Amino acid sequence: MSKLKIKVGHYYTVTLKDKQTVACAVLYGFERGKNKDVYTLRIFDRKKDFEFPVEESTFERWVGEGRVEEITAEEALAYAL
Repeated sequence: MSKLKIKVGHYYTVTLKDKQTVACAVLYGFERGKNKDVYTLRIFDRKKDFEFPVEESTFERWVGEGRVEEITAEEALAYAL
């Protein structure tokens, strides 16, 4: 199995430390400049959604801990609804 990489336009679930799972979409990322390797996640909740910045190294740590799973657009929509 290949290691998951953060990609703009993809959807993921992230399991938090309290075992709660949230769905998110990667809206955009910076490849150069002051904010290099920072991505913006849109977190979907049944009540609201909000944007959250995350560094690529943090995302990779979550992958290493087994807390991230890539999902389809349909699955992300189900989380939002």
